[in-house]
Amino acid sequence: MRFFIICFLSISFVCAQSKSDSHKKAFENYEVIDLKDWNLSWQDEFNYENEALDNNWISQNGPTQHVLVACSRWRENAIVHNGILELAIKKETRGGQDWTAGNVWTKKTFGYGYFEARYKYAAAPATNNSFWLWPKFRLPKGEKACEVDINEGHFPSVINTNVHNWTDFDTAPDGRKTHSSNQLHHTLTAQPLHEIELKEVVKAKKIRLLSTTPKSIQISELRIFGTSIKNFPKSNKPLPRHIENLVANNDVTITTNGNNSNALKSEPSFVADNRLDTRWVSRNSGEKWIEFEWDTHKKIKSIQFINGWLQNDGISRNLITDYKIQVFENNDWRTIHEYNLSETSNFGEEYHTYGLEWNEDYFKFYFDGKLYHTMRNRVCFSQTNILFSLAILKKDYSGPITNDLDGKSMKIDYVRYYNRKSKTTN
Repeated sequence: MRFFIICFLSISFVCAQSKSDSHKKAFENYEVIDLKDWNLSWQDEFNYENEALDNNWISQNGPTQHVLVACSRWRENAIVHNGILELAIKKETRGGQDWTAGNVWTKKTFGYGYFEARYKYAAAPATNNSFWLWPKFRLPKGEKACEVDINEGHFPSVINTNVHNWTDFDTAPDGRKTHSSNQLHHTLTAQPLHEIELKEVVKAKKIRLLSTTPKSIQISELRIFGTSIKNFPKSNKPLPRHIENLVANNDVTITTNGNNSNALKSEPSFVADNRLDTRWVSRNSGEKWIEFEWDTHKKIKSIQFINGWLQNDGISRNLITDYKIQVFENNDWRTIHEYNLSETSNFGEEYHTYGLEWNEDYFKFYFDGKLYHTMRNRVCFSQTNILFSLAILKKDYSGPITNDLDGKSMKIDYVRYYNRKSKTTN
């Protein structure tokens, strides 16, 4: 019981919001960066003609040699107009790949400081909208090849932060070469708790939760209630023994279309064990679902579930971005409820700022000027370049590749670099 109380007190900090201003409420108590403590040392506002981009930036101009990337990238796809740098997607075969996009990196290198860019995602699945640091030129002797992804953004509002050490590799038990990587998937505007009361009672033997969230979905508890319950319990409370959860019955069969092979102790049955310290983790990419089937038809009135990975800082990460609740009728699946985060939080329609404070000891990641994640710096100590890149990703890694991608673009309003006014760091 004590475990539940602690966890739900934490989870309530980012409790469900259904309005478009949900991210504002979720960030009310976050630390805000104070730019009065910083000197603006370099900036690009893109207030010039397209040809002048080459004064500060270099483009790839060629195929992309990466197992996940489906596009080559060219200077022609990096276009400056009306004070905006657009990295544009085109459906064209060039450089041995079927799509083209754009990426650029600075001629100038940078050290410790605060980096910030304001941009919109390309408004389509399958895209990777990146603002990152990487030493494109010669690495100083003895230093590590360090990549810092301030944001590898996925439509509609997924933020990914990474710090990679590309110098040191280990050998995994299966023989694979692995490197140090601190990857986190942030859906800061999404909901950890979902409580669905159906308008009409549904009678079904099979029901499932289906999602195309770009990453794996993680469900710690899922409850389905019948018509005998008059007052549905809150999903952020342990379930009393006298209330029947239909997915915990002895006659239920739980199946999925795949578990995450990298998740420890992930079992489908964990969604019905009335505990928050266990969870089912789906496969990472593509469509994923968890299905419940009973021996006889059940009358269903309400569905609840808790998703995401609750961290020690009280923030739930890896939150679901979309789902459908479906029942199996007449040899087909019928949707009885659906949720899509893009309806309330779409970073392809909205400009946001993404920032990083980097010093000798820490990385501090900011969204719209508010601190949401801190990491120790154990690898990045040398000069680096700033990069923007738009990629199309294969294998449903961030959604399906469709013709709707043609003409979409990542739109960058500005990028700025600051130095601290004093040597003191927080």
